[in-house]
Amino acid sequence: MKKVLLILMLCIAFPSFAQTELTDENAESKLLTNNDRLIVLDFYATWCGPCKRMDPIIKELEAKYKDRVDFYKIDVDKNQVDDALGVSAMPTYLFIYNSSNLEQIEGAMSKSKMAGLIEKYMDGEEEVEETVISSTETESEFYDATDKHGDSDEFSQATLDKIWNSSTKLNSLAWHTYKTHNDVSDLLKAIKVVERSVELGATYYNVDTHAALLYKTGNYTKALKKAKEAIEIAKSEGLSYASTTELIENIIDKL
Repeated sequence: MKKVLLILMLCIAFPSFAQTELTDENAESKLLTNNDRLIVLDFYATWCGPCKRMDPIIKELEAKYKDRVDFYKIDVDKNQVDDALGVSAMPTYLFIYNSSNLEQIEGAMSKSKMAGLIEKYMDGEEEVEETVISSTETESEFYDATDKHGDSDEFSQATLDKIWNSSTKLNSLAWHTYKTHNDVSDLLKAIKVVERSVELGATYYNVDTHAALLYKTGNYTKALKKAKEAIEIAKSEGLSYASTTELIENIIDKL
């Protein structure tokens, strides 16, 4: 009985925050409201790397602004609201106030930038203007790295040719490989893929993926170097890098 009471007390003292998941059935009733509260709507996909990287940032901001802002999320693979609103990149964030879409932004961003947008729209605007801002950290056109998982053409030249000039899509494939593959030959192919992604434009996300793949293939010294590079990029852009810090701890344990 004492254990139960202790658990209940901890739950009350340390509440957890998570975005409310919406569906096609309840999206309209939740989004088209006039309650003078800002809504941050997150369109995501379970296979989207940048979406996953944004999760801890959104969680922190939800805890901070819970009294004035509602945070919702919609899985684009399970719903059709994204099609109705013309959403074509993951993640995409809508800032809605009293049924009006104040701004629409594509791509991952720093915590400071997201907080700035929340502060900007928390009290609404008299003149509503929808803005779509492109970002390199999106999963445009719903590129699903799991679609060819285990297929013979997962790393075929034809597959790679289709995404060879997209840093984000290449990183998505490499990250998926890190998370789901254990075959060394596949992991080495993924390293080549993420190196191409970095060549097109180094970001925290693809450098972090590179470090993770090097770690998984046993190249600990180089993995440590890349992980540190990823953290430096994250610091410069104000991004969360908790997962990379954990990776460094794992690498050091192996050295």
